[in-house]
Amino acid sequence: MSVPPFSPPLRRRVVRAPLSAVGMALAAPGYVIAMTPSLLPRPIGLLIVLASVGAALGYAVGASIGWAWRKLPITSSRQLHGSLRLILIVIAWIPALIFTPIAINWQLEQQFELDMPGTLASTLIVLLASLAFGLVLIAIARSIRLGTNSLARLATAIPPLWRWTTGRGPQRQYRRVMIVRVTATLIVILLFNSAIGLGFNRLLASYEAINADTSGQSQDELGANSGSTGSLTPWESLGREGRFFVSNTMQPSEISAITKTPARTPIRLYVGVDQAPSPQERSDLAVKELDRTRAWDREYLAIIALTGTGWVEPDAINSLETVTSGDIASIGVQYSAVPSWIGFLVDQETTQIQNADTIHTIIEAWRTHPVDHRPKLVLFGESLGAFGSQAAWNSSSTPADVLADLSSVIWIGPPAGSVLWKAWQADRTAGPAWQPVIGDGSAARVFISSEELLTASAPAGKSIAIAAHPNDPVVYWSWDLLFNRPDWIDPPLGPGVDPNIRYSWIITCLQVGMDLVSGGEPPEVGHNYIGASGPAIALTLSPPGWTKAKTIAMQEALAKYRYMTG
Repeated sequence: MSVPPFSPPLRRRVVRAPLSAVGMALAAPGYVIAMTPSLLPRPIGLLIVLASVGAALGYAVGASIGWAWRKLPITSSRQLHGSLRLILIVIAWIPALIFTPIAINWQLEQQFELDMPGTLASTLIVLLASLAFGLVLIAIARSIRLGTNSLARLATAIPPLWRWTTGRGPQRQYRRVMIVRVTATLIVILLFNSAIGLGFNRLLASYEAINADTSGQSQDELGANSGSTGSLTPWESLGREGRFFVSNTMQPSEISAITKTPARTPIRLYVGVDQAPSPQERSDLAVKELDRTRAWDREYLAIIALTGTGWVEPDAINSLETVTSGDIASIGVQYSAVPSWIGFLVDQETTQIQNADTIHTIIEAWRTHPVDHRPKLVLFGESLGAFGSQAAWNSSSTPADVLADLSSVIWIGPPAGSVLWKAWQADRTAGPAWQPVIGDGSAARVFISSEELLTASAPAGKSIAIAAHPNDPVVYWSWDLLFNRPDWIDPPLGPGVDPNIRYSWIITCLQVGMDLVSGGEPPEVGHNYIGASGPAIALTLSPPGWTKAKTIAMQEALAKYRYMTG
């Protein structure tokens, strides 16, 4: 009787087979490359994880090369044995050992330059922890392989399948065994995806519960805002961030204390994601709220493109109300309750569809009013809100197209995939990718710091302001980094970008991806734009009588008026 195609010795080979010498050798350059700087310094945990992943990827490449080498007829008898294997591995890892303290020092220098204090472990700890975690990753990969082989072996124990895989010659037998193995692999992948889907659904349910939570919120100061008596969007339907938004309107006395001029009571309107089933219905409801509050009679009407949870940065809305002396109505339409990073990774279309619908619907309603009786339209979007709102246009749109109806546009930290940001970077007329000159530079300007926003000259007419830090991973991470070198990594590098940054296939994508979750950035660094909204809004709107002194006074006062969110 022939030996079954999935016999116990195979299991032993999978689990107990020695590690590939070529794989272990190439794990060293993978480890080294992963330790190089990226946009932000990494805390010790992420540094070790990334170094481990780099080593594991290097091992996978080396193991594949070693396997292919063994399969070639001309090289099958020329294998590394005993001491030669060890010598190869040691030679490969000596430079990695020497490089480790250099890489750690780079991280410390980057922390110092960006005012992100932190500590890193010793060279030995980083090296050993990275190797240990890398071996765990390799063991997991081998376990998955063992699982598929075991599943295939169990399948061939079924008599009909056993006869099918062992009959009609060795070539056909081999092909049929491979079919069983591939099928088993697909089953394992399906089970893995199902487990992820179940966990993701539970995560979504937890965010929906947070969105419904009303603790710490009050209806006492709503005025005519959404959620008030007579509003078409009841208090309970607004979502947690919406309720914070409408219940913290700047008061005329607070505005006047900053501007030293009379002020009106601003209007804040909001449509929750649960208020209507479709994006268009929510947009239509937003227009009805504008009609209800006579928002068209205001000097300004601001469309707020929300982040994933429906959050509006307090400094942004407070600045809009201060700069306009309260003669403004602001409206936001919620499209989800999950954080922006989840929405960006798994559901980009939702924010694009909702924001595009909202912008188009409000502009259409705005056009129905007499030309001399229309508010100035302002669009504000931060992070995922900037990403979603840019979908109202296409990649060939120019600043003039965007400003055809809008008077002012402020985009803060637009993610790399934002339609216009990506296109305008690529089509820039001058400047580096991190501060492109768009067209003739008059209608749309890119600012890399709050200081630039404070010192820039006011626009002559309609304008777009884009705030984007050169070391913001949200602004520069995309899947394109897997195999395409980005031009933002070419000299001259932007302020705050480490001069030792290098591009490598796959690894750079992982590094900048890790930067997305590193956290802890101070103002003006990474995706922390807490000081940018106010100056960007003041510069772009620049109403008559507004001065830089007022912008500075507003900046100093904003912290006092920040309200709780989340």
